[in-house]
Amino acid sequence: MPTDITLAGQGYMVVPGSYARAHDGLAEGRAGRVSQRDFFGGQHRAIQLERDRGWDSPGVGPALGGQGVEPWPNVTAFIDTVLPAPGVLPSNRRPSVQCAGFTFVAAGSVLYKSAGVTNPTWLGFTSFATMPAGPITDLATYQGKVVCLLGSAGEIRLVDPVSAAITIMLAGARGKFGVGYARRLVWSDANTGQTDTLRMLTGPTPAQDSRELDSDIMAMSLFEGRVAIATKSSLYLLGGRVNPTTGLWTTDPEPLFSGGFTAAENDFAFLLSYGGRLYTWLHNQVMEYRPTGDRQGWRAAGIEGRRCLGACVAGGLLIVAIISRAEDSELWAWDGQGWWCLLSTPEGAAGAMRCWPAHLGGAGDRDLVVFRGGATTYDLYRLVWRTKALNTYRDSGSYTTSLLDAGERDKPKAWRKVGAVFAAPDPRGNVASTDTLAQMTLLYSVDGGATFITAAQINQTSPTQRLIEVDAAVLSDVATSRFIQLRVTWATVTDWAPVLVGLWAEYELFETPARRRRWEMQVRARDAATRRDGTPEPRSGRQLATDLWAAWEAGTTLQFADIDHESTATTYAVRIVGLRETVAKPADAGRWGESTISLVLVEV
Repeated sequence: MPTDITLAGQGYMVVPGSYARAHDGLAEGRAGRVSQRDFFGGQHRAIQLERDRGWDSPGVGPALGGQGVEPWPNVTAFIDTVLPAPGVLPSNRRPSVQCAGFTFVAAGSVLYKSAGVTNPTWLGFTSFATMPAGPITDLATYQGKVVCLLGSAGEIRLVDPVSAAITIMLAGARGKFGVGYARRLVWSDANTGQTDTLRMLTGPTPAQDSRELDSDIMAMSLFEGRVAIATKSSLYLLGGRVNPTTGLWTTDPEPLFSGGFTAAENDFAFLLSYGGRLYTWLHNQVMEYRPTGDRQGWRAAGIEGRRCLGACVAGGLLIVAIISRAEDSELWAWDGQGWWCLLSTPEGAAGAMRCWPAHLGGAGDRDLVVFRGGATTYDLYRLVWRTKALNTYRDSGSYTTSLLDAGERDKPKAWRKVGAVFAAPDPRGNVASTDTLAQMTLLYSVDGGATFITAAQINQTSPTQRLIEVDAAVLSDVATSRFIQLRVTWATVTDWAPVLVGLWAEYELFETPARRRRWEMQVRARDAATRRDGTPEPRSGRQLATDLWAAWEAGTTLQFADIDHESTATTYAVRIVGLRETVAKPADAGRWGESTISLVLVEV
């Protein structure tokens, strides 16, 4: 090659000492930190979006108004020798209701009764009343009595909650679902050919009134002072009262929602009012209805799965039992702001499927009972703090963040350090506890949670210590990825535990721009220049400069042969991104072509 470089087929000589070749783009290795400092939004966020939500973390709940988390809730297993083991099919639904200070649960054709809500000791359920037919499909209350609905198998029965006396509510009245409302009973007709009919008990003459709906009734509940009725294709609200003159119901059901669908078997597995909103299970997910506001109407509430095994409201929370997409048994609590995982049991574990949660109202100082499919053992939960001894601490738990990407999901990172902060402005547990050890472990994962590596372990021995900080370096040879997950676990907890208020990770960001070269050099444009091979340059200095300015002005991609072209035989496609011409003696510029041109090229 007769010249130092060739650009667009023309050769140029480079000013000695001016040539430089480098990569184009930002330097790699920028340092940064990603953190989570709030926990108000709960869990079930796969990749970090909000600052206050994490991933599924069984055994922890909100503390300090959502600014931290701690082991929660307290749970104990109880073996009941009276109550039979439940099934986990929709037809095995185990309805429950509270009446006269007791919790009543139906299993088959038998009604079972708990201890009173003021009894501090849990003794199990007792067999209370047996129906002449079954199974009991739903329970309700009506004028101080327990209502047992038997489907098409038998007439609706009323059970005295104290004496267990059983009476037929109304001759010929059969129902599948029912709700006590305005000192009356509203129920779905279970007689053959009448399953789309809603009936209201009105008085002695006539004894009942009815309204025909669009399809079979699937569930009923109370909502905003009215009765919510879910059919296979719609949702209705029924208000009103009995007209004392005519003995008939004064209003018709008001259509609230029509989905344009036919409900599947597990749809409307529950229908519950909570926090001024209506919740149900529809299309394999929890749905929420908001009657007012910017987001009025139905929306997905955030929990989905293959099947729902019941729900209830207990301890100020909405409790939902599901079978997840992975076939795990999961129990979730909704506090109006976020979901909290109470339990996640892997597929195939013996007695694993939790089902048919029921509100206990404080019986045995417990708020919730959750049954186990195919087992006589069930779980008793304390969701509300009572005393230092009757606390809500779980013996172990863990909190796992979402996949953290520091807001730059497309770029790999070298994770360098991780840490956790525990803090509380006052003692949270029993400061006089005889338990002198709480174990916390900090772990991290760089493979999407498939494996976690222990970074640090803390053995806290004093329940009065309010501030704890821990950090640890990360193994640099394994911790390179776009995401990181952090996890804190608690163990050996009895009546106190440090509150986790923050998690963080430090990293170096690897920029990943397109791999391209950049050249900076000066080209001498003068008359009678001598080229590399000793031959004279045929173009004048003015022509050399004019050719470069024309190539820049065209803005096209040019072929460029570098100074090492003879050894590499490589030609690059480049663009001129910088051009600057300097003239030492401007007065001679018209007579002599004598200038120096600074040239910047970028590979494309």
